[in-house]
Amino acid sequence: MAEGKTVSLPGNREGFLWKRGRDNAQFLRRRFVLLTREGLLKYYTKEEGKGPKAVISIKDLNATFQTEKIGHPHGLQVTYRREGRTRNLFVYHESGKEIVDWFNALRAARLQYLKMAFPEFPESELVPFITRNYLKQGYMEKTGPKQREPFKKRWFALDPQERRLLYYKNPLDAFEQGQVFLGSKEQGYEVYEDLPKGIRGNRWKAGLTIVTPERRFIFTCASEKEQREWLESLRDVLSCPLSPLHLLSEKQGLGVVLLAEGRKGFLHLGSAVKPQSPLCFPWPSFCQGKIQTLHITARKSPRPKFL
Repeated sequence: MAEGKTVSLPGNREGFLWKRGRDNAQFLRRRFVLLTREGLLKYYTKEEGKGPKAVISIKDLNATFQTEKIGHPHGLQVTYRREGRTRNLFVYHESGKEIVDWFNALRAARLQYLKMAFPEFPESELVPFITRNYLKQGYMEKTGPKQREPFKKRWFALDPQERRLLYYKNPLDAFEQGQVFLGSKEQGYEVYEDLPKGIRGNRWKAGLTIVTPERRFIFTCASEKEQREWLESLRDVLSCPLSPLHLLSEKQGLGVVLLAEGRKGFLHLGSAVKPQSPLCFPWPSFCQGKIQTLHITARKSPRPKFL
């Protein structure tokens, strides 16, 4: 909506972008096709003849400008979920207008998907979930789960919406090496300044520790300034309440799903995996008077399924 006028549904888009290769690290010209109504983004390595190299669901897609990391003023990073991991595509176009048009087309397709998937939610509550930027990125050093392993330098990216701290060997890697899920303080997640007693970093001495119900994650930063920025960003995520649209975890375990049944079907209000404390889900104000039945489901599943 713009000043009370209905905006027409977004259409399809097709064009060429320069994409970084997963293995050879070269940027090559690739054809991209956005099918908005189908909720799909495809790209092709050959202009004619063969099928798409990848078919990406809009459901899991994010797009964010990453000019410095990609090394191009019109650089765009597209991410999506693939087999439980985050796949990164790094693309650019010579024209600034063209890459911005692609970015806006992806956002429009995402909004259309969200409005169809969550019809009970007002648009104002869906807009923050269209696309998002990383809250902080940069290098830190980390040790392993036994905390006796050597500290290794890794590139980290903090995704505030999915509440995940992803880490990579290099900033332009196609997949993350690992990730740390960040729940809430009420669930037993904390971040502390400095290192645990008896643990020393390698080159960098400004440390921080993330505590989860399962284990501690130990990191060191290149400077105290970096340490303060990471602490502030991590605490911002931990202090935010869990969103009803947020998929809490994809670990194995007992999944608890809260669904509200109304006249138009089911609405996913919240979910949790291996809850460490009493479950607490937000209750959207617009649900008042619209809910007929409340469902709480617990099940054992390799990956909890959400509506």
